[in-house]
Amino acid sequence: MTPKSNLSLGLVLTASAGCVDAVAFLQLGGFFASFVSGNTTQLGAAIAGQPNLLGEVMIALPLALVTLFFIGGVVGTLVVRRNGKRGSLAIMTTVALTLVVVSLLRLKGALIVQPVLLLAAAMGAQNAAVQPIGAARLGVTYVTGTLFNAAADFAGSIRGEVPKWRWLQHIAVWTAMMVGAIVGGFSHWLFGLYALLLPAAAIFIVMLIFRRM
Repeated sequence: MTPKSNLSLGLVLTASAGCVDAVAFLQLGGFFASFVSGNTTQLGAAIAGQPNLLGEVMIALPLALVTLFFIGGVVGTLVVRRNGKRGSLAIMTTVALTLVVVSLLRLKGALIVQPVLLLAAAMGAQNAAVQPIGAARLGVTYVTGTLFNAAADFAGSIRGEVPKWRWLQHIAVWTAMMVGAIVGGFSHWLFGLYALLLPAAAIFIVMLIFRRM
């Protein structure tokens, strides 16, 4: 089982990722900051010459998002493995600052697609910020594997092979992503890209608490 303190902080980070991905999805017209499976599928369809929901064949955008997510993951992992807890704090700080910068660049009249692409790199890096502790994978920006782990642990609990309620920790991670996406959808409707300030604030709070642990 994952310790409750780590689980709580990880859930906040996952909810933040859900919020960011919802904002990116709405801002980019159906593409994602962290849902690489979705971007990969759309990239494949575009390479096959098929239009997306906007009626356009777009290869460069999903390719850039997948590439930036990969780069963010590489950099984040290198930083955390070299510097441990300090590396995790540095990554969380960088992710939060990236969200702030992207939300404010509109004030400078920047072409908004380019700054939003930075969210993919930030989400890739965030996956490295919280290393696995216990059963639940915390702070991640994807939940496909998490939901499967919940199903597998539930089946295991029926057979008495794993702790009876461990599957609920995975469900909690999935729920955090869903709640974050709901918040992101509503906040984008109300505030546009300024909605990114909400997950940025949440990550800063997690960072301050994690620093004292």
